[in-house]
Amino acid sequence: MSAAWFVDGAYAFKCWQQLGRSDYLDYIKLRQDILEPKYVDTARGEKIDEAYYFNGDPEAPTSKLNAFHNALQYPPPRGPGLRVKLYWIQERLQSWPQSWGGGPIVHPIRNEPLKIQRQKAVDVGLVFHLMRSHSKRNWTKLFLFAGDSDFYEPVQHLVENENVFLVIIGTMGTISQDLRPYARDIVELDKVAPQIARARSID
Repeated sequence: MSAAWFVDGAYAFKCWQQLGRSDYLDYIKLRQDILEPKYVDTARGEKIDEAYYFNGDPEAPTSKLNAFHNALQYPPPRGPGLRVKLYWIQERLQSWPQSWGGGPIVHPIRNEPLKIQRQKAVDVGLVFHLMRSHSKRNWTKLFLFAGDSDFYEPVQHLVENENVFLVIIGTMGTISQDLRPYARDIVELDKVAPQIARARSID
């Protein structure tokens, strides 16, 4: 009996931010929490077989960000045992529509053009590794820390055709209505936050 754990890093960060907490999400504690008997069949030896973390990677990641990604990859009990997959971030200048005169949108105080950063290929990478992992490892339970409707098709296939037991991790307000019908359980962050939080260190 095995399970998989897949994390959309940007989604996880957004969910935690929306809780308005002053601490950090601790992925080691989160892994411990989802391996409690309420989520896995410990009597049958159910455990996480493969775990992945997906996110966008800035061109010059900070040493703090590098340290965070490195820490995610340590196996338990020292770390959460997540395989980190980083994809590129696209920066795009924002412009006024032609009907409003066109041209770049400029910050009124700093006089700088407005740029929007968007992750590219993260969702595609997550889906690719999700389906590849299942075809190779044939796990029977999926802990999915993601809420985007873009994952509807692969989730539907895994649940309906492969009989995968889906547990979604997130907040009810951010989990797409397209995904909810396929979940057998939901780990609501606002309810488990106290036991999976890590206090901020004093720098």
